Formats: sequence, structure tokens, C-alpha cells
Amino acid sequence: MANIIGLTVARNHMAGIDVREDGVAGVEQPLRFYGSDQLHACHQKALELLGLGKTSLCKVSSLPDCTMDMAALQAAILRDRRAGLKPACVIATAGTVNTGAIDDLIAIEAICRAEEMWFHVDGCIGAMIAIAPGSKERVIGIEKADSVALDPHKWLHAPFEVGCALVRDREAHRRTFATTSEYLETAERGIASAHWLHDYGVQTSRGFRALKVWMALQEHGVRKFGRLIDQNIRQARYLTELINGESALELTSPTSINIVCFRYCDDLVSEGESKRINTEIMLQMQETGVAAVSDTTVHGRHCLRVAINNHRTVEADLDFLVSEVIRLGKAMQKTPAA
Repeated sequence: MANIIGLTVARNHMAGIDVREDGVAGVEQPLRFYGSDQLHACHQKALELLGLGKTSLCKVSSLPDCTMDMAALQAAILRDRRAGLKPACVIATAGTVNTGAIDDLIAIEAICRAEEMWFHVDGCIGAMIAIAPGSKERVIGIEKADSVALDPHKWLHAPFEVGCALVRDREAHRRTFATTSEYLETAERGIASAHWLHDYGVQTSRGFRALKVWMALQEHGVRKFGRLIDQNIRQARYLTELINGESALELTSPTSINIVCFRYCDDLVSEGESKRINTEIMLQMQETGVAAVSDTTVHGRHCLRVAINNHRTVEADLDFLVSEVIRLGKAMQKTPAA
């Protein structure tokens, strides 16, 4: 929902017409939104819900480190302008779901300003790195975004679910959602003396999600959360070093923040065999409670995915994880496929 709010403001601001009055059918030039091929699937859903359709989202190729290719982005914008389309927004990712990769926010912001486009950042995984003293330089440029989405139920450890949308232009934000109803008129005093929250989003009836975030920050403070984020990022580097030190394991993507992608590879001769073995390793670890490891496919290569978010995680947990992956992998090799 946080991303939908930001992208809705972007659509209305860039459309060149009053979308609320005339609808998307009145947009003279089809709008184009850009994101890397590592972009979260929620953005496609968002653009479909906004009436722009799946084809309004241009998937830009990513580099080997899974960040958006800037040359490919500029080429796509130029190609679309020549085709009569209107480049409207670039969706940068600060922490992809697959690998935790962070797009070049400074470069993307510069392109958006030069091309007069909206700069949105999906920071649902990595935006909170901005409060981590040892890692905050990783997201420099996010402060220049026109809109940002982030999830406090990740690195602020708030109970699921709570999202946050930040929009730089307050008036553009309010124009996108505000309505006037006789039963929701404001007053000079009392409960209705402040702006209604629904004037800045989709929902009228909604839970007070901000309360649990406010309480956590009051109890623990921003500095403590920042230290825990740095701790998780250090632990991801530690796990990466362990993996690189084991010949039976292979790091499949560069480690950017707290997400590590790797796989068991000892004497596995095909991608199919690798996927079978590593999937079974994952399932057995989940079923026995060893670790809640997931899997994914990055640039065509299947792998295990470890996202380190828990403040209770210690290095001994990661030592055990590595030893279990190797132990299970060797056991699988002795078991023929069904």
C-alpha cells in the first residue's frame, strides 16, 4: 500500500490532466514507469490497479550485482520518448528482495531531474539503513526522492504489518486523495480539528498502525535500531566469508546488505541437480526448525536465500547454518532422485 500511495501521486502529478476528474482515459501520452528487472512484483500490481496496465512498466536490465543498469535506463527513456510515450517515473529499489541490492540512487535522481520525471524509491527493505551509523552511506540519495515507501515491520521490528509512505510534495499528495464529505468535515476544535489521515491515502477506516512504531521508538530509541541494522549487515558479511571459505558452497550474488544468496555445489554437474539438492536442503531445514531459509532464482541461477533481520542472531547461528547445509547436501548426494 505504501508503494501504491507514492505511485498514485506520481501518476496524477505527471499525467498532465486532472486524473481524478477525467480518468486515465484522458491522458494524451501513455505514461511509462521504469524499474529494474529485480523490482518487487507489487509495482506491476500497483500500475494495473492505477489503470495504466502492465505495459506501462518498463523492466530495465540489471547489472551482475543486481542493481539497475543506468545506460539501459537512459536508452529506454530515449526510446519511449521517440515512440510518443511519456516517461513519468523511475522506481529505484533500496534493497531488492532477491539479494538486497541497492540501485544507484544518486544517478537515478540526476536522471529524473534532467528528464523531469518523478523519483520514487521502494525502500521497504533497505530505507531504514539511513539510521544505521556504520552503513547509512549505502542509501545516500534517498533523501532526494519525491516519494519513498518503507516497512517498519522489517528493521524496526514492528508487529506485522505496518508500512509507511513519505511524499515530498504535501499538496500533490493531498490533491491525489482528499475528498469532501459532509460527514467528515473538519472543525476548529475537537477530534476533527486536524487533517484526516484518509486525505493522504486510500483507506478511510484503518487501524492505528503508527502507534506500535511510535511506542517502539519511544522505548528503544533510533540509535539502538540503527546499531541492530549495522549488526545484521556485519553478520551477512560474516556469513559470506564462511561461504567463500567452503569449497562445497558457492556465493551466487554479491552480498550488499543483510541478504546472502548461495548454494551447495559440491560435485553437482547441472542446474537441475543443483536445484533439486538445494531445494531439499531448504525444506529439511525448515521442517526441522534449523533455519527459516528461503530460495529464489537470480539471473537464471537457483539458490538459497538468507535474510538476517533478527536482533537475536549471533555468529554461532551462522556457523551452524553453514555446517548443516554442507551436511545435508552431502547426504542428499547419496540419495538418488525419485
